[in-house]
Amino acid sequence: MVNENKIKVMTEIALEESKKHKEEIAEGGYFKGDYILSHVTSIIWSLSIAYFLCFVLVLLYQADNLMINIAKLPYHMLVIFPVGIYLVLIILAGVFTVRYYSAKYQTNQIILEEYNKRLEDLQSFYNETGEEKENDAATGV
Repeated sequence: MVNENKIKVMTEIALEESKKHKEEIAEGGYFKGDYILSHVTSIIWSLSIAYFLCFVLVLLYQADNLMINIAKLPYHMLVIFPVGIYLVLIILAGVFTVRYYSAKYQTNQIILEEYNKRLEDLQSFYNETGEEKENDAATGV
């Protein structure tokens, strides 16, 4: 006999697993600190590479001017200014990333709680009907 409620729950679970919340379910096994730290690390790494490449492009663009005025350049400003900009960018990106991914983690937890509730509902359907048991001899599980 087909139970309509069980089919509805199974359909909702299948849709969530395949389309709606695929990413959230995959990221659901992380602790909050690990989740945020992995994203902060990737953002800082990406920003560092982009900043370095832009810095090299600016140096190459200004290479002629640098070589002409090499004796007159204020070298302390040529070091402090780019490093200062880099540190400000890293701090701002880090703060933004922590806030964004903290909020995203909280949203993911709410989604996962609803998903787990649906899984528990499905398990209760199976427990009520006795159709499927954990150590079923037919499946060998």
